[in-house]
Amino acid sequence: MPLVRLIRNVPPAATVAAALVAGLALASLAPPGAVRGALLQVPGQLELDQVSNYSHVKVTRDGDTRTLWFVRDNGEHVVESKVDLARPDDLRIEYTRFMFMSYAFRPEPKKVLIVGLGGGAMVHFLKIHDPKVKVDVVEIDPLIVSVADRFFDVKSTGNVSIKVGDGMAYLRDSDAKYDVIYMDAFLRPSGGTDQVGVPLHLKTLAFYEQIKKRLEPDGAVVFNLNPHLSVGQDIQTIREAFPHTYVFRLQGYDGYVVVASTAAEAMSPTEISAAATRLDKRFEAPFKFRSMAGRLGRR
Repeated sequence: MPLVRLIRNVPPAATVAAALVAGLALASLAPPGAVRGALLQVPGQLELDQVSNYSHVKVTRDGDTRTLWFVRDNGEHVVESKVDLARPDDLRIEYTRFMFMSYAFRPEPKKVLIVGLGGGAMVHFLKIHDPKVKVDVVEIDPLIVSVADRFFDVKSTGNVSIKVGDGMAYLRDSDAKYDVIYMDAFLRPSGGTDQVGVPLHLKTLAFYEQIKKRLEPDGAVVFNLNPHLSVGQDIQTIREAFPHTYVFRLQGYDGYVVVASTAAEAMSPTEISAAATRLDKRFEAPFKFRSMAGRLGRR
């Protein structure tokens, strides 16, 4: 789940010009950035405004695009998911594209796990471009599961199984093994999370060891890391837990996607670039893996 835009509720005296400028920025199809704008309301038609034990969420629709928002206690609105209903594999939020750089490291996964459902954009991509892969999803908030079903057409069916539960507990208690695990779990910031809403128990070395136990040989874990003060420490902890780590810096905003692999041998940047080129030919996705490979580097 991304932390890509923050919109603060403002008093009616705010200028219409500021609202229009910010609204145009939000409507852009360019990779999302950490743009802060003063808006009188979220753009598009409001379809849902609901609070659960974990989150305050809104759903809006603008043409064929539905957006899932998280609302913070201070009134800031965070874009959690953005799905093009006409072409749901066209991943509108930059980090979700980078999450599938996993295929450069594990090109033929048979079974994957997603921790954190959101609007289910990643599920859509997998169903369209790798329909044979078995997809398990664990989401702690029943409201999010309901919203994904009702508004984003993401549900347990066929090769997709969505479970309500805590990601750490699932990884601890389950006997399932996965070729790739996608870590994308966020909650409303609180005493049990960091400042961007990542549950603290999902950031420890002990948790990463639990993840490794759930991986098949030569498996990979992909982490979505939003910008925050301790992101460098998060990356270092991942490096300590896994033999090979690959850090991709996002272009649209100051976040990272980290691929951690248990493979015997590391891949060179040249090998990763070649693998990305093969993915472009294989998937024919609305975005280019080759250009994403060029974002590989050290923080």
